[in-house]
Amino acid sequence: MLCEKPRKKLEFARRELKGYDTSMVCRLLGVSRSAFYRSRKQVESEKIREEEAVINCFKTNNGNYGRIRIRKALALQDIRVSENRVARILKMNGLAAKAGRKRKNRRPKPTEEQYIEENLCKDKFLVTQANALWCSDICELRCRSGKIYMCGIIDVATRRLVGWDIAGHQRQDLVQEAFRMAIGRNPKLPKGAIYHSDRGCQYTAIKTKDLIERSGFLKSMSRPGTPNDNQPIESFWKTLRTELPDIGQLGKDDATRRIVAYIELYYNSSRLHSGIGYKVPNEYFEVLTLSSVSFS
Repeated sequence: MLCEKPRKKLEFARRELKGYDTSMVCRLLGVSRSAFYRSRKQVESEKIREEEAVINCFKTNNGNYGRIRIRKALALQDIRVSENRVARILKMNGLAAKAGRKRKNRRPKPTEEQYIEENLCKDKFLVTQANALWCSDICELRCRSGKIYMCGIIDVATRRLVGWDIAGHQRQDLVQEAFRMAIGRNPKLPKGAIYHSDRGCQYTAIKTKDLIERSGFLKSMSRPGTPNDNQPIESFWKTLRTELPDIGQLGKDDATRRIVAYIELYYNSSRLHSGIGYKVPNEYFEVLTLSSVSFS
């Protein structure tokens, strides 16, 4: 058996001096040719034992162990193998550990230019055609039963709340139900109508985007961390929180009824809105609709 020091020299020779004349390398390192070849055989036999140990460990554990667990399991048997070596052995033998859920490759974040391109309502307050631009968002409210969530959709030109839904959750169907209400109330839409929202997962969901696009809308989204891009509906939430009679002591059903009454019996039908020249949203919608019909 070779002592440790000559063995290290020979390992160095095989690794770093590969391709040089064997006799010359042995003279430089002060070892014999026989020791050199004997060491090579020992290394090769060790590699074979390592490979057998790795494969055996993999099969013994029914393919549940990957490179990390195999290395640790072999270390308990005084077999020192690196993780990279284990990985190479598994790959060479076509073995792959059972994996859990595969990590999805994340899409690269859009650039600032792309964010700007996705925001289609840059001149939102210049829109004068009813239903040409809808802005939507989700608001959290509190009642005696806990949190309730409301998705609202506002028509920017008339400031009407055209669609809404209230629930004890904020899943994507909250957004979809509010949109279905808005479409049901406004079946005739201008060509190229825009539906704007923030980048919440409810709005970026495939089902939500499909529903919006099938209805003839162009999907528009705010820049990240820029609520002012969605200012019309943000302004409505501020108004709602300020003017809505207190619902903190009401149960969910009573709180919902109070919110609906505020929207339908007051905000849409009788409240003067400064954004449309102190007119009532429903009445202003009728004026815009009649003027567009007369003009056509």
